[in-house]
Amino acid sequence: MNKLWKAFRFLPVISFILVGCSLHTTQPQTEERVRPKATSYRVLLGKSITEPVVADFLTSNNCSGTGQSQLCKEAGMALWINTDQTVETIYLYLNDAHGFVPYKGELPLGLKFYDSMGAVQYKLKRQKIGNAGLPDSGETPDRLHYWANYQQTGMIILYNSPSEEDEDATIYAILISK
Repeated sequence: MNKLWKAFRFLPVISFILVGCSLHTTQPQTEERVRPKATSYRVLLGKSITEPVVADFLTSNNCSGTGQSQLCKEAGMALWINTDQTVETIYLYLNDAHGFVPYKGELPLGLKFYDSMGAVQYKLKRQKIGNAGLPDSGETPDRLHYWANYQQTGMIILYNSPSEEDEDATIYAILISK
């Protein structure tokens, strides 16, 4: 089974956990949170959580873990860890959602956080990714977001629409797997 689909089947569970975590009351903040410098997902993907770069990232971003995941809300990322304690999948939040600040690093394949589905498909078509820029497969498992799977790149793009035909839908998040 494709590693990407293994990570994909756990995402609805993680979504429920994130929603549950976001339901707690928050205290008003009088000061802006100071965020560490943006870290590229590329630095972390495929590395052991014991490697200094990953361990430093987890500490400096106040990441909290629950077994196979590390939620790094201050960096706009969630990390999925495999049984070898290696970062297998990274979830990049592009919007302020579930208590995560938006990811500020560079996105894969020249994508921008404001790209619409139509713009993403155009950019990927020019790079000969997918089926003329269209995903290899797509689903709406949470009934809120269309999940476009690009197996060639190990990437799933979640859009702010449940419809695969909504070319104006913007990117909600991006999952990248090793």
